[in-house]
Amino acid sequence: HQFFNTDPVRGPAFTRALGHGVDLNHIYGGTLERQHQLRLFKDGKLKFQMIDGEAYPPVVRDAPVHMVYPEHVPASLRFAVGHEVYGLLPGLLVYATVWLREHNRVCDVLHARHPRWDDERLFQTARLILTGETMKIVIEEYVQHLSGYNFHLKFDPTLLFGVNFQYSNRMSLEFNHLYHWHPLMPDSLLIDGRNYSYDEFLFNPGLLADKKLMPLVRSFMRQRAGTVSGGRNINKNLLHVATSIIEHGRTLRLQSLNQYRHRFNMRPFTSFLELTGDEAMAAEME
Repeated sequence: HQFFNTDPVRGPAFTRALGHGVDLNHIYGGTLERQHQLRLFKDGKLKFQMIDGEAYPPVVRDAPVHMVYPEHVPASLRFAVGHEVYGLLPGLLVYATVWLREHNRVCDVLHARHPRWDDERLFQTARLILTGETMKIVIEEYVQHLSGYNFHLKFDPTLLFGVNFQYSNRMSLEFNHLYHWHPLMPDSLLIDGRNYSYDEFLFNPGLLADKKLMPLVRSFMRQRAGTVSGGRNINKNLLHVATSIIEHGRTLRLQSLNQYRHRFNMRPFTSFLELTGDEAMAAEME
């Protein structure tokens, strides 16, 4: 969400353009006002609450930022984090909790090593460190895993130290549209021995509070993903995402699938049957 940040008001051709790109706005918020509401202003740390001896994000009443929660979510479970829609999925709140703990842990390390640093310097330095951690994880582990190639990717900013080299964060529009992994979401999620439907899972921050962080992480690690391809592989609760991406592509006048195949020296499809390999699906599309 920090890399794409499509502006829901101005439309799919625009981003919110609130930061330089990799600024961890899902942790710290996209504006200075939101950041200040999330900060503890002591030892560089972010606000937190303790639940059964573990640190979790604060609730909205203690960190009054705008969060998207339906009315049925009680105030005691309305976690306040950098991104306003992270209350949608317990998995997103897991990420928010991990990075909250990491930020405050880094602040403790910095404070021990630099006891004279004030709150602002501790906060900003910890944020820079977490930015570096994020980039290293994304490139060397996440992208490396997705690439499927035996080519070692490495993030090493020291390669550019002292070099007159300038670049900006750029990403193709097609990559934004590609980057929707919703078919990988299964029809239900097995958590701590129980299957949860989408109706039970969406906007259920109580799962994080009840199950705690590590049991949720272990459940997600063992969860079997949904079918990647083949058609009819998107849960009904996520169909609107696929539909909106198709509509955005048409609004932005992207080329057709066969035009892209031609661009990459691939033979264009001549029929829906050739595309799908399924007679019933091809007939439905025709």
